[in-house]
Parts: sequence; C-alpha cells; structure tokens
Amino acid sequence: MSFNTICQKLIDAWVATRPEVVSTPEEIYQSVVSMLPTRARLTVFYTSDPSPKEWILSTVKHSRITARILNLDTIFAGGKLGELRDQTYVEEAVLPQYLRAMERKQPTLDSVVTKILGVRVTYDRIILPQKTPGRPEWLVVCTYGKFMAKVPATQLDLDPTDEAIVLALIDGKTSKEIALEVGLSHRTVEHRLDRMKKQIGARSLPHLSALFVCAGFDRTIRFKDQP
Repeated sequence: MSFNTICQKLIDAWVATRPEVVSTPEEIYQSVVSMLPTRARLTVFYTSDPSPKEWILSTVKHSRITARILNLDTIFAGGKLGELRDQTYVEEAVLPQYLRAMERKQPTLDSVVTKILGVRVTYDRIILPQKTPGRPEWLVVCTYGKFMAKVPATQLDLDPTDEAIVLALIDGKTSKEIALEVGLSHRTVEHRLDRMKKQIGARSLPHLSALFVCAGFDRTIRFKDQP
C-alpha cells in the first residue's frame, strides 16, 4: 500500500467521525493497520495533559526496518514524550507540527528531514487529531520512512579548493575530471579526497559523496574561511 493510499484511507476514516460523538484512535487506523508496508510506522499520542512533555506515546505498529545506525523501535517503544532520548528532535520536528494540527483540528501532511540521535532521517508524515469540539485528546500519526544515513561532522577541515572538489564529486565527475576542473594534479586531488574520506569515515568515493549530500553539503558544512 502506498503512502498516498494510506493517507486517503486515514482521512476518509477521520472524516467519518463526528465531533459531537466521542471517537477513539482505533476508528481512524483500524482499516489500514494490517496492511501497512514495511517502512510505515503508526503511533498514537495521547495529549490530554496540558504539558506536551507528559503526552503518552503508544506505538500501534513498528516499522520493520532494521538498521545498525539507529534502532527506531527502541527509541519509539512508548512512554512519555519528555522521556524520549533525543529532546532536540522532539522540540524541532515533533511538537511544532503536532501542536499546529491540534490547533487547526485538521489532518496535516508533511515531509520531514531531521536528525535523530545524530542520524539524518527523511520521512513523510500524516497527523490526524481527534475530531472534537474541545481540545483534541489524541493524535494518530503515521510516518513512512524514506532515507536514513549517518551525518558527517559539521566542522570539517576543508578549504575552498576542497569545496570545489566535493561539489565536482557530487556532480558525478571522476578524480581525473576534477583535477582538470580545479587545476591540480590527479594525484593531489586523490590525496585530498582520501583525507576527506578519513575525516568523515567514508569507505569509498560514492560513499563520501552520499554522506555530503545527506548532510546538506551547501547548507551545513562550514569551511575554514567562513565564520
């Protein structure tokens, strides 16, 4: 089942509920939970407490993605939102959107690019608040994971020549083509690339390129001549 189909079914179930009748989260997700694909995660947040840190996370269906760099099943096993290990993630990628959905009292769809415990993750998300005349007491949240990768350090010992080399590498050029572009010898370019691989922990040039891309190279890497 595609994420678009999941969203449509969840929204259809949400529309069918009435604000004057007390509804349950199960009414929203019961039609899709058994058909969710491997990358999908379904969670209910119980939001009756005025303090978001006291909200209760209850996972209905874990994703079936196993990754050595990040165990999402352990992180989102359940419990209070304020007890999750990465509170920066909670403050930046969770609370603003959840509070907005509760305020609007409408389903909210978005795509999220964030970090969880230092690992960059990308996922699509739908948030469905309880349909009620008052303040919603629960949210049904379904996410669909798209990408997960270790993120290189944001402070690297790079100069403008390194920057030009990396941008050419990301553009798919070989080390010989990069050497011609930046006016260095082939051996010098390879030496610089080897140094960057060691700094980041990349196993190969494609791995190095992928790590820079997933870090948002042009936005998050600070070079030596920049403040």
